[in-house]
Amino acid sequence: MNFKWVPLSTLFLPAALIMVAGCAGTQQDGSSASKRKNKSPGVAAHYSAIDFPEFRYTPPHPRDYRVELDSGVVAYLVPDSTLALLDMTLLWRHNHIPKKPEDAARLNLYSLMLKDGGTVRFTPEVLEDSLEFLAATVSVGMGNYQSNASLSSLRENAGGLMDLLPEVALQPRMDKEIFALQQAKYLERIRHRYNTPQGVMSTAYEYVTQGSHPSNWMATEAEVKAVRPAHLKELAGMGFGLDGLVIGVAGQFTRDEMQAGLNRLVAQFGKAAGEAEKTRKAVSGRVVDSVPAFQGPREPGVYLVDREFSQATVKMGAPGVKRPHPDYYPLVVANYIFGEGGFTSRLMTRIRSEEGLAYGVRSFVESDYHREGSVGVSLQTKASTGAYATKLVLEAMRKMAEKGITDEELQRAKDGLSKSLPSLFDTPPATASIFAQSEIWGRDLDHFENYRKRIETLGKEEVEAAFRKYFKPEAMRIVIVGPKTQLLEKDVKHQAALEQFGTVTEITTKEMEERKLPVVVASEPASPAIAE
Repeated sequence: MNFKWVPLSTLFLPAALIMVAGCAGTQQDGSSASKRKNKSPGVAAHYSAIDFPEFRYTPPHPRDYRVELDSGVVAYLVPDSTLALLDMTLLWRHNHIPKKPEDAARLNLYSLMLKDGGTVRFTPEVLEDSLEFLAATVSVGMGNYQSNASLSSLRENAGGLMDLLPEVALQPRMDKEIFALQQAKYLERIRHRYNTPQGVMSTAYEYVTQGSHPSNWMATEAEVKAVRPAHLKELAGMGFGLDGLVIGVAGQFTRDEMQAGLNRLVAQFGKAAGEAEKTRKAVSGRVVDSVPAFQGPREPGVYLVDREFSQATVKMGAPGVKRPHPDYYPLVVANYIFGEGGFTSRLMTRIRSEEGLAYGVRSFVESDYHREGSVGVSLQTKASTGAYATKLVLEAMRKMAEKGITDEELQRAKDGLSKSLPSLFDTPPATASIFAQSEIWGRDLDHFENYRKRIETLGKEEVEAAFRKYFKPEAMRIVIVGPKTQLLEKDVKHQAALEQFGTVTEITTKEMEERKLPVVVASEPASPAIAE
């Protein structure tokens, strides 16, 4: 191999000049040098005086990349000539949630075995070694409301891998050795699911705000141990047909050649799904065909989980919105001002900067297209200051509801949210993926342009009204995880106690894992096109 030698001095010349300039500067009086620097054209005297150019950004429009394939399947094609690579994402919209609690283990293991368990033609070893040799990745997974498959590879190898995808998704081998490994890993996760404060909190908060539902049922050790590879083979062919399929592709290709390749891919998926359906057994007994109703939140108050952690983990929430919803965007702006806007937010200023009670504190507005989400606040603090921190959060909530927001806060929130929009499209694969996901959610093609316009036109009154409507202290379900004795002890110095915020109810992990059969309601229609 030939390479050109370049003298080190040539490579480092810019750095050397910088060092010389820096040393020269230190020999002069700092104040006079600073004055000369500040007087230089275009250099501000202070960072706050820097004049930034006006932010102007027009997001890419889905219509410019959207194609409809021969089968009617929608695809988003985002060409990228910078590297000879290809990235593909396939998404399926569906309802695949367990019909009975014991089916949760089978469905979770089935998703874990896809690709890792090999295919009918390829053993797991052959599949993994071949992908590694090609420097390619392939993944397949199935969730409650959405399935996905993806590949990333050199452009020259993409055609063969596209042929492989239907086999991975619809003709799984369910290798016994890999099954034993995944089953063992699953059991370990169950045994350690409550080892961390966040592990406990995620289950407790779901239990308090949503109740038992097939989408959050957690399998027991006994149920996982009872699953056999034969049980998973009964599910083969589920979740990867042509219904609800949307594709996103980015990379080095021409539109015509990619459309032809995708028509071939979709035809293969259709054929493989049809063949799998013929051999599939008893699947109708494993998943529900309609959408069960969520139980909804428990009564407002305090829900305590006694765990001997060194800190108190607090997460309080109240019912929010299911998207699309007209209140969502004013609520997001209010949330940014209250606790999501980093160090500029009210909660960070009050809880961290002024009181030093928590390293991080934030408010949130859940964005969910499948159920009513929640709004709330989360933080971690010392067990002895759990009640006081909670008191301060609720006081800040009342203050913002009563006195409203400032013009400066509103503009800062609008700027922060609008300027985050480019991050969704920072790479061609990200652009293709977000367009495909938006199609799955039923968003209008003008969604991203309307997002910016909607944020920019919001007024103070609308934002304040949304905050008062949802961030109500009396509606908060306060979930707190930590040592019970310390948490219940009254903070005399700050006149704070958990009982001030409502009835204190202790809940256990056994209660949190209770799995009740939900009330089944009629199937939901496909999400309409929306401009939200």
